[in-house]
Amino acid sequence: MLVAALLVLGIGYHYFKRFGLPSDSEDSLTVTAPKTGKVVFASNRDGDWDIWTMNPDGSDPVNLTRDVASDFKPTWSPTGEQILFVSFREDGESLYLMDADGNNIRRVFDNWHSRSSAAWAPDGKRIASARDGVLYILTIDNASIEPVAETGFASVGYPAWSPDGKEIAFIHYKPKQGYELRLLNVETLKQTVLLGEVEKYPVKFDPAWSPNGEQIAFVLHKFRHILSHTDALVWQDEETIYIINRDGSNLRQLVSEKGPDALHPTWSPDGNEIIYQQDIHLPEGGNIRQLFKIDVNTRAKTQLTHEGANRDADWFMAAASPDVP
Repeated sequence: MLVAALLVLGIGYHYFKRFGLPSDSEDSLTVTAPKTGKVVFASNRDGDWDIWTMNPDGSDPVNLTRDVASDFKPTWSPTGEQILFVSFREDGESLYLMDADGNNIRRVFDNWHSRSSAAWAPDGKRIASARDGVLYILTIDNASIEPVAETGFASVGYPAWSPDGKEIAFIHYKPKQGYELRLLNVETLKQTVLLGEVEKYPVKFDPAWSPNGEQIAFVLHKFRHILSHTDALVWQDEETIYIINRDGSNLRQLVSEKGPDALHPTWSPDGNEIIYQQDIHLPEGGNIRQLFKIDVNTRAKTQLTHEGANRDADWFMAAASPDVP
């Protein structure tokens, strides 16, 4: 199922529509970013999957979208004034944009059908995404697209733009070659394999850059074993979060594998903490996904959400946002 998930990752690009301010709205001219740290995430605590915000300690949760459609994978713009997210409204899953307070929701591009999220460039003018084995950079102001990593029969996904804007981390998968964590130089388009297929650590996804750009947190599916009578791979349900240096050194485990599916890391603006999602066991049986915060240095762990299921966190801090002329 992990292979299938990666193979369908991506974002289409037919008949792109430019971003623009709605003609009947003056509010968008005065959009402001949060004044304090905020975490945006997806939750079904009100019955539908909506986009929410909360404080970094889990307090003051606010539902921004309140729609019967399923909304997932929110991402703050670099200035914190807008939120990009994936929604299943209208005629299929597409990218949508809204102001930081949940107003002015609009579809980003026409005929864009994908469940994949997208990654903002630090300049706020470009988006990285992938479809059909190709990684693209989309320019917002003129709706242009540029293929930057064509991989033939491989599949790519989970792009993450470095804080300095020079590289994009992404996951590359090819049958018989396995999963690789790669870096793409945005200027030269040269690809570098940061972490290749390793027997002990076969699957990699969800890369996230540290704020200083020196480290990348990502997910490894840690365990597997071989059935001797079929020579088939059998995956155990243990996905957990690791950190690696930008140069490929110092691979280390951050989150204990106690409990399945530790996924989707996002760094605090100071680089000292990471929010991630992990299934927890319910007393009545079954699992439910919640958001946790972990100290990168001490490994101290705090559960942030307790109602419904919660996922796809992204952390914004006003003090860490780029200056905009």
